Amino acid sequence: MVTLRALTLDDVTAVRRICSGESVRYTHGYAFTLEQARAAVARILALTPATGWGFGIEAAGELVGIAKARRRTPSVASVSYILREDTWSNGYATDAVRQLVVILFAAGVELVEAKHHPANPASGRVLTKAGFVLTSDPDIPGGPGPTIAYPVYALRRTG
Repeated sequence: MVTLRALTLDDVTAVRRICSGESVRYTHGYAFTLEQARAAVARILALTPATGWGFGIEAAGELVGIAKARRRTPSVASVSYILREDTWSNGYATDAVRQLVVILFAAGVELVEAKHHPANPASGRVLTKAGFVLTSDPDIPGGPGPTIAYPVYALRRTG
């Protein structure tokens, strides 16, 4: 359905489009400028297996999202993903997360974690469809306002 591929500097305009509109409602909350998109791509290009992984999510030859993982310890990584809003509800995020998990387990990661904003249950469905299990609802500071409980999911390598 989708392909994970390396990002390049040629993807900056597509990344700007991905990181805008409703797609950023539950993340950083504002549309990226071209400079912010360039910086985001540069950060992903600078990742190494010791620090993390980052991929473009491609569907029908078009970059429609980003899937990333940050190595928290040698055996634990946390994943995140964002899709362009006009590509939601096609299974792209679930497919991308499944592919990313395979890469992480092959790299020696034993436990993959993820969280989502509580007002975005669709992201939780992505994780459960990809095999993750809800583990907790810790309180995470949400800025100057009230504390927000972000559901946390985990997937442990077996075998």
